[in-house]
Amino acid sequence: MNEKQSLIFNGMGTTIKVEVMACKPSLDWKELIQTWFATFESICSRFRRDSELTKLNQSPVSKLIPIHPVLYDVLQLAFQYAMKTEFYFNPFVGTILKNMGYEQPFQKRRAFHEYENENGYRVPSNKSLSFFPDQKAVMKHINEEIDLGGIGKGWSVDKAYRLLRDQGVHQGVIDAGGDMVIWGDSSRKIGVANPFAENEDIAQFVISAGAVATSNILYRSWNIKGRTFHHIINGQTGKNPESDVVQATVLASHVSEAEVIAKILCMLPAQEGIQWLKKHFPKAACIIVNKNGQLLITPSISRYVERLVI
Repeated sequence: MNEKQSLIFNGMGTTIKVEVMACKPSLDWKELIQTWFATFESICSRFRRDSELTKLNQSPVSKLIPIHPVLYDVLQLAFQYAMKTEFYFNPFVGTILKNMGYEQPFQKRRAFHEYENENGYRVPSNKSLSFFPDQKAVMKHINEEIDLGGIGKGWSVDKAYRLLRDQGVHQGVIDAGGDMVIWGDSSRKIGVANPFAENEDIAQFVISAGAVATSNILYRSWNIKGRTFHHIINGQTGKNPESDVVQATVLASHVSEAEVIAKILCMLPAQEGIQWLKKHFPKAACIIVNKNGQLLITPSISRYVERLVI
């Protein structure tokens, strides 16, 4: 008999909520999921001094560096998306974020500041990192540090979903601070946060299966001398983008992909971003909120949602 079960815990710098219909009440899925997210964070967090990613960032260039298989897989995926998006999405922004003062999880931040790269910014290329699959090793060819932030969180949610499916959990939802995967036969109502009003929805949609991610330039932002800075970096310029987009919610087949797209849609002007989405990820869909509070929604949203309420 199916039994509805839920779990809420802190991890990945956010609140993680999981709800499943478990066909095996004896399955200790809660320990499985908590252990997975803790393990992923210990491997791939830029904020952990002892993480595998930190060790990689501190390693010299032009040296073969064996890394944990989990880090290898998510780094390879991130690099593939970087090349596919012509480095709009760029995992090599760790140095820039660190120099802006973003050296700890945002909730534990100390002092952020404006960052100007006096030496200029060079966009990474497909030759910036080499992969050696047989050894699960990489070789860096540039000194810029890697930040897996959003795509790492999205990838970890995708993996958690696969872990539960492998255990026979055929219906549920995982929500890691807005990075969500929904699966099964039952429809669920999901709220799209209002970026201008805390604890309010600007829209809602009904969905039974799909992946969702949201990026927002207001949540992780800070003001210096009357100017606003935020955590989203245009990988082609190394700077905060100038756009009329405040928030982008993306629906796609995987959370990691939705994460990448959502960040890029926050970099481009709204209409330009929609055209970019249609060209590069035609199966994905988005709900964009601009600075005037207007919603722009792609017709492709009908692939994922049963009903949309604005």
